[in-house]
Amino acid sequence: MYSGHKGHATGFFISEGLIWANYVTWQIAGHLRRDNYVEQARLNAGMGTTSSESDDFWRLVGVYTRSSGSGPDSYEDALRRDARNEFPSDPAAQDAWVAERLPTGNRAWNWTSAEAQENYRLTRQSSTRAFQRAKYSFALAILNRVASVIDIQMLHRKDQKEEQSAIDGPSLRILTDMTADGGGRLLVRSTF
Repeated sequence: MYSGHKGHATGFFISEGLIWANYVTWQIAGHLRRDNYVEQARLNAGMGTTSSESDDFWRLVGVYTRSSGSGPDSYEDALRRDARNEFPSDPAAQDAWVAERLPTGNRAWNWTSAEAQENYRLTRQSSTRAFQRAKYSFALAILNRVASVIDIQMLHRKDQKEEQSAIDGPSLRILTDMTADGGGRLLVRSTF
């Protein structure tokens, strides 16, 4: 704006505002969807925990049908397989390892139906996508600033050329010179 090109600056300010509005919109959408999938887990999987759990925890809730018990859809069964790999000859260490990692109490879950679990997964994926799209706003903001700097440089060079052409524009110059023998010279110079 300092060089008098207010139209260019206004365009970049508006695009900056739109970029940050986009960021805020996707952040709000991500949080609303996160609240939604946490509520789905409470209603359909019997969980009593809050949304303060880690993203890995919520991913596991979507992957396994239940947190405890045996069978391929049980998180406890997966933990027991990992414990056997970690401590192949120590059943007590295996049990301690599983007990340390197994969600219990209000963190335990058991989905009422496969459809409810699938809806949970889809809502969680939608939330994750919203947060990822919010991150793209940072890249757009950087690109907007780079474009602004390039535009400023181009306008500055254009202004300098216009000033130089105004100085070097059409002119009439008269130069005089005295010679050693007392004579003189007159030079008339005109540029168009």
